[in-house]
Amino acid sequence: MEILSKIASARLFRNVNGDVIAAAANACEARSFQKGEQIGCAGEYLCLILSGSVLVSGAGKNAPVELNRLRVGDCFGVASLFGSRCGITAVTACEKSVLLLFSQKTVEELMRADFTFARNYICFLTDRIGFLNRKIAAFTAGSAERKLARYLLSLPAENGEIKLPVSMVRLAALLDLGRASLYRAFAFLEESGQLTREGKTVRLTSAEEFQKIYGGTKS
Repeated sequence: MEILSKIASARLFRNVNGDVIAAAANACEARSFQKGEQIGCAGEYLCLILSGSVLVSGAGKNAPVELNRLRVGDCFGVASLFGSRCGITAVTACEKSVLLLFSQKTVEELMRADFTFARNYICFLTDRIGFLNRKIAAFTAGSAERKLARYLLSLPAENGEIKLPVSMVRLAALLDLGRASLYRAFAFLEESGQLTREGKTVRLTSAEEFQKIYGGTKS
């Protein structure tokens, strides 16, 4: 019953027919990984985290770059399941973790059995592409954008809304930026869809994602 409920609550299986979820539970394989163990099954399987958490990293110039931390109910291997060349990241268990593994054949059968699952899969991929595009934009952003983002992360937020405690003139001085650079930094973050600003009120599109992109993932 625990496996059924965990599968049903996962984003990919949201609103999927109960019989299809039961079939998925019967077809999947549970596999355990110890803390620090690299998970090499992405590409062969769609992986759903049943317990624990994993770290997703990409190759960096001097050291791996932390991209995301996934927890119970999250999935990975969604893109690489149908394209091995997509597997450019490393996945490592942050603690003892149990994954449910779904083969490509099983996933294809689920797509044929319930269109809702297929639609969820497509929406998941679309969101991942958007997240990675914003992550790339963050890596290529100038120091002004990174300074501003880090400053915003240091301020208290309520429901993704931040109140700037100082004027734009004072903020530019605090960040050691020219006013034009500060306005360009805000424009960059707004145009990339990460926030909106009205006067001293800044609204983050997704506070959690903003933290992952500019502040690293929280443990």
